[in-house]
Amino acid sequence: MKNTKALLPLLALLSINTVQAKGNLENPKPGDYASGISTIYGWNCDASLIEIQINNGSRIEVPYGSQRADTKNACGDTDNGFVTQYNFGLLKNGKHRIRLYVDGDKKNDRTFHVSNLGAPYIRNLEGSVLALGFPDDKHDTTLTWSESTQNFQISNVESSGNYPLPDFNGIWEVENSAGNVLFQTTAGYEDGKPWLTVSLLDLDLDDLQIFSGLIEGKIAVIDDEYSNFDTAFKMKLTSSNEIEMTVLHCRPTTSCNIRAGEVYTLLRQDGKAKK
Repeated sequence: MKNTKALLPLLALLSINTVQAKGNLENPKPGDYASGISTIYGWNCDASLIEIQINNGSRIEVPYGSQRADTKNACGDTDNGFVTQYNFGLLKNGKHRIRLYVDGDKKNDRTFHVSNLGAPYIRNLEGSVLALGFPDDKHDTTLTWSESTQNFQISNVESSGNYPLPDFNGIWEVENSAGNVLFQTTAGYEDGKPWLTVSLLDLDLDDLQIFSGLIEGKIAVIDDEYSNFDTAFKMKLTSSNEIEMTVLHCRPTTSCNIRAGEVYTLLRQDGKAKK
């Protein structure tokens, strides 16, 4: 018969070591995409020193011991969280490696992807985008650029079809054009999506063209599918009285009198100016 009493201390030691080994690096996860100023975090049941290493850089000590009630069943207590802030804009676009060290021992080794705007910190940007059908097919979510986090944050969640449309509606004249052109713009919903319709009237040629496209934030990309030209514009509502119109393309180029990249300013002409 085996001496089970002699095994008890060893079993107890194994049990303790198993608990001490419990933990995980939760963000970034393997294959994740990271950008802007975000957090690296996770938990460990018992440690004296938590460190991370990005690629082959120096190890960075991570504050450890924050409250994590969700770790109580695994650890028997709750002061097991670790978290640190990191600017992923410091990294180049592409794949990177992160390693977690607990008391000097490597516990996690994984890769993740970085996408940024080309600089560690970018100032004076504004913008928002609309995520249709997110988080479900009954809702639309607006994401707005946040300078402090160098990322997009959720700024509004609306029932689908109730997204507050920007004030595109109106009649506009091109400020920096030699031609005599008017634009009439109408914002509404098409199949539950925010949609911009633009009528372009060339008074010199007595010609009318209709453009349309999806509205995302204060920007709409519109094109004309009903003429002999393949033309597209980006319409950005820069103020209640002004639209910045950028030519995306006009094909065939041999027949177009505008070129990709040209920017025109549209000024409101319909008396709807706002203070």
